[in-house]
Amino acid sequence: MCNSLSLILKVATTFLSLFIACPLLTQTTPEQRLAHAYALEREGKPTQAIVELNALLNEKSLDTLVAGKAWDVLGFAYEDQGDYLDSQHAYERSIRTLEGLPNNIKDYAMALDDFGGLYVDAWQPELAVRLRQKAFGLYEKISDHAGMTRASTNLAGIAFTRQKPNEGRKYLERAVKEAQLANDLDSDDLAAIASMQGWLAQLDGDREISVSRYKQSLDLMLKRHGEEHPFVGWGYMLLGKAHADAGDFTTALAEMDQGRAILGRTLDSQNPKYLTAEIAYSQVLDATGAHLEAARIKTSAERRLKEAPSRRCSNCTISAAAFQ
Repeated sequence: MCNSLSLILKVATTFLSLFIACPLLTQTTPEQRLAHAYALEREGKPTQAIVELNALLNEKSLDTLVAGKAWDVLGFAYEDQGDYLDSQHAYERSIRTLEGLPNNIKDYAMALDDFGGLYVDAWQPELAVRLRQKAFGLYEKISDHAGMTRASTNLAGIAFTRQKPNEGRKYLERAVKEAQLANDLDSDDLAAIASMQGWLAQLDGDREISVSRYKQSLDLMLKRHGEEHPFVGWGYMLLGKAHADAGDFTTALAEMDQGRAILGRTLDSQNPKYLTAEIAYSQVLDATGAHLEAARIKTSAERRLKEAPSRRCSNCTISAAAFQ
């Protein structure tokens, strides 16, 4: 099952103190403008974030460290739009900028972990694992428990995607352990862990626990973001899939239809994540016997996915230093 909560797994510790939404009229420094762009991204408004970030970077007013962070957020925003080629470019600029800076291990690790998310979306899990293992090692080097929590959670998701539950279980156990030691996690981080626990229970065949954990994850996201946010849309999709696996197709279709509606309002109709949700919905619909309607939705979504190959990160490359 496609783990669409990969979007949740990319929240960065470094930004938690710096990136607080500020009223636009009071922003006078590059750091404040960057904070506002990051806040827009967190609010599920990547298009607006991209406009502000590109304007800021084009002015060349940022010091090297802040520029590296700005490229990272820009990569994140492009990825959320489904524009993988521009996302790749931004992440590579971020890594090249941050890797040579002394005493900035956390920022470099964050960029690596975020870039790993692009490889997950681009269906290149081997490269995603290498990047995120590198990020985890860097976080571990500086005893950053929040960073280790996020990297471990992300690695668990990749393992589950590859149908390696035992490997994912170990990563998830480490994430829970590090979360108990961290003091700067937010509800998105807790939602990501709960989602991974739901996925593991799904793989283990424990449908009751799976539904419970996905519900917990969705509740955390609803409390933080409200109804109109892509994270919440994906949360409904995952909870619906869990109910479908438990045989409750009526509830499943209602939840997934709600998730589709939210994603349709908060993402572009050509966004790969939205189209993936359409395919997931069609699979559950087909299981209820609505074969013609399911086939129509699936065919349309698959066609639109194929029509936008330029958005794919089919040949991502990054500095060799990331894999050392």
